[in-house]
Amino acid sequence: MATHALSVRKWVNTDRYPVDDLANPARDELVAMCREQLDASAICCLPDFIRPDGLAQMIKEMRALEPVALKNNLLRTAYSWMDNSGFPPDHPRSAVFLRRFSYLVTDQIPEDSLSRALFFWDPLTDFVRDALGFKTLYRSECPTVSIQANYMNEGDVLPWHFDTNDGVVSLLLDEADEGGHYQMAPYVRDEDNEHYDRVTRAFNEDPDVIVEPRMPPGTFILFKGRRSVHRVSPVGRTTKPRMIMLYSYDEKPGMVFPQKSQDRMRYPDSTPYYGHGTPADATGFKLWSVEKATGSQRD
Repeated sequence: MATHALSVRKWVNTDRYPVDDLANPARDELVAMCREQLDASAICCLPDFIRPDGLAQMIKEMRALEPVALKNNLLRTAYSWMDNSGFPPDHPRSAVFLRRFSYLVTDQIPEDSLSRALFFWDPLTDFVRDALGFKTLYRSECPTVSIQANYMNEGDVLPWHFDTNDGVVSLLLDEADEGGHYQMAPYVRDEDNEHYDRVTRAFNEDPDVIVEPRMPPGTFILFKGRRSVHRVSPVGRTTKPRMIMLYSYDEKPGMVFPQKSQDRMRYPDSTPYYGHGTPADATGFKLWSVEKATGSQRD
């Protein structure tokens, strides 16, 4: 790994993004720009972060592994960390969405792959820490979820959801021919006010609420998703999958995801997921039906 990691720098576009040069004022400017964009819109996209030759290698590596990818195909709430029982059927907390795509867990990704080497490149970890505004940041040591590769083919979708933390880090490797667009409604909820009217408008695909950031293949992405609902839209006809790498970090060293979370990743099934703590016999959940008329809001 160490020898391979030495070659990471030549594949990162350090001319445009000097993430490894702590003495370079341009790095300070880059960090400041990332923080400003995150504060304003919850997302920072750095296109052409990976040079074309490095990106081609990553795509080749990950495409070769797709046949062994695990399959995710279930109905799931957007509020995965909450008990969502007791809400009316037309409420956002009662909504479930189809979640369907394929993925690799950490120990399926080869030790000598460039996608893995990038994650273990210390200058990247330091840059992510500074850009997200943390005092300390460490790579996750989870054998299942520290690194994840997602594949989306025709008919696949990553539905509307909130993240359980702020600071999601990803690298888009390739895009589908049709569909598979990243869409988000930045900062639609607050910690003390869920603003269900705004969330409903996002679920209903209201163009006044949703933004679609530009992110061509090779874009490095920092995102604050705890208060920003987001999705990857359904993939249409395509000759190649949408592929993205997800990298996990934590403010404390040695972070490993809970065993239940790891088991759900390693042994996926089609059982609907209504949220953490939601009673098994809870009722009232239904597949969300989009109301295209904008301004249609529920309390």
